[in-house]
Amino acid sequence: MTAGPARELELTVDSLAAGGDAVGRAEDGRVVFVTGAAPGERVRVRLTEEHRQFARGALLSVLTPSPDRVEPPCPLFRDRTCGGCAWQHVAYPVQAAAKQASIVSALRRPLTGGMALDPIESPVAPYRWRRRARFHWVRPAGGEAALVGLYAPRSRRVTPVPACPQLEPALEAALPAIHAVLAPGLFQKGEIDMLCDPAGQVQVAVRGPCRARAAEGLVGQGGVVGVILGRQVFGAAALEIEPGQWAQADRFVQPSRAGNAALLSAVDRATRPRDGARVLELYAGSGNLTRMLLEGAASVLAVDTRPGRQIGHPRLRWQVGPVEEVVADLVGQGASSAAEAAAIDLVVLDPPREGARAALDSIAALGAPRIVYVSCDPATLARDLDRLAELGYRALHAAAIDLMPQTAHVEVVVSLALTARTA
Repeated sequence: MTAGPARELELTVDSLAAGGDAVGRAEDGRVVFVTGAAPGERVRVRLTEEHRQFARGALLSVLTPSPDRVEPPCPLFRDRTCGGCAWQHVAYPVQAAAKQASIVSALRRPLTGGMALDPIESPVAPYRWRRRARFHWVRPAGGEAALVGLYAPRSRRVTPVPACPQLEPALEAALPAIHAVLAPGLFQKGEIDMLCDPAGQVQVAVRGPCRARAAEGLVGQGGVVGVILGRQVFGAAALEIEPGQWAQADRFVQPSRAGNAALLSAVDRATRPRDGARVLELYAGSGNLTRMLLEGAASVLAVDTRPGRQIGHPRLRWQVGPVEEVVADLVGQGASSAAEAAAIDLVVLDPPREGARAALDSIAALGAPRIVYVSCDPATLARDLDRLAELGYRALHAAAIDLMPQTAHVEVVVSLALTARTA
């Protein structure tokens, strides 16, 4: 990175990048990433980072606005003090198109190899879709209460958030109580997870130094019915967020109801036919996909390192442990494990953003005829699909879903088939 006085320059914005910034090119040919610009605009920027092949710039002014620029509803976004959203200033169809383009770019190898890609689905309303959210806090030296909010763009500085247009009304209604009742009992720094059910009940999970009486006092305020503080639980221990699915604020669930319904539908299509199938589900979490996979399957073995409240079913067995270790055990330990591994017809995996690299070789060694891979990061998905191709699996079809409008995040469901066994 070069040092010296920050330079200013003008450039034309070409597209939106997978990370959320807009992208243009400087006169010397370098890619320049700019936060807050829109495709087609002529902008003036101040360079904040300079590298040999790329640079980053702060938007100073929009010289020629894009016809796709819209007025952001959130004052924190307009002031560029909150980094919770990336694209409130861009018309939604352009956001969806950018996500489709990011998938095409990341998955160019399987697409070249014949994998089909559907047009991106957009099942989620542009705003008021979050039933789950994570906030950060920091207690200033000498302050009477912690600052609770989201990080500022490209920083770890907490911007207090009194309201947020992404949140379902029940979550937003709980924020004043978070600031008034909980924040005075928070110290140093930490995180707060919030979750609401269809009835508008809210559960809060606090991770970090907190007075127990502040956590307990939050119950009954602003629609909050339960608070998790370490191993202590005040009020409701879980919420039924969908029929038969119980969840907790400190465990992962899909943040949007409409988006989750679309995701379940996509995985349902990708895993059919399941009649009589023996299914291995990896990174099963609280059973979001498990409920659907049980429909028609002969059995489901669900695996997760830290599952949520486990659902029960006569054809379902849970195994707790690191996914890569559990699968390796299925492949290589004992006659009973070997028999169970050989009997798997379908593997479904929904790993976190970092992907499933450590488990791929063992997954392939199972020799299941089909794999369905659910991913929230096209880059790590591409890496893992390349490895699965080396291990004899061909990617046949991909479905993309925009679960999180105003952000650069996108979900992809890929179907693979075993075409060749490796030695």
